[in-house]
Amino acid sequence: MPPDVDSATDAAFAAMLSAAAPRARALLRRLCGADAEDVLQEALTKAWRLRANWDPTVAGDGWLLQTAFRTFCDFRARQQRNRTTTLPELVAAPAPDRLELQDEVARAVASLRPIERDLLLGFHRDGLSIEELAARHRLPANTVKSHLHRARLRLQDEHHGR
Repeated sequence: MPPDVDSATDAAFAAMLSAAAPRARALLRRLCGADAEDVLQEALTKAWRLRANWDPTVAGDGWLLQTAFRTFCDFRARQQRNRTTTLPELVAAPAPDRLELQDEVARAVASLRPIERDLLLGFHRDGLSIEELAARHRLPANTVKSHLHRARLRLQDEHHGR
């Protein structure tokens, strides 16, 4: 009996997740330190739930990294909503590695072309869909996707010092 198409797709998706997980883990370790494993598990669960949206002809690393980054943003927003600030927290200086990371991200994002920066922040920070961004900027959806792809590549190149 031939294997079920859905189970073959699920197996391919699971293999992609296994291969892409180390890069997602590394990204999340830089973004949220000790909470990286929890956020990664949440991202993998979310990715599995959304596996019907995965295009096997496209590299899975980017797909999982995007899911991991959006999961991190959700995690951070939950932390901020649930947080009660105490006086010592208000006067405590942030850890230097967080400040360095914030500066590095701010410099990298600032180096993007304005349209790339607007689309990248709209998509990742504000949670707008491709369609919402396309309407807002009066661009075709594929053009928005291209700008986002180029922005991510520029950030990656900036990070790796190319």
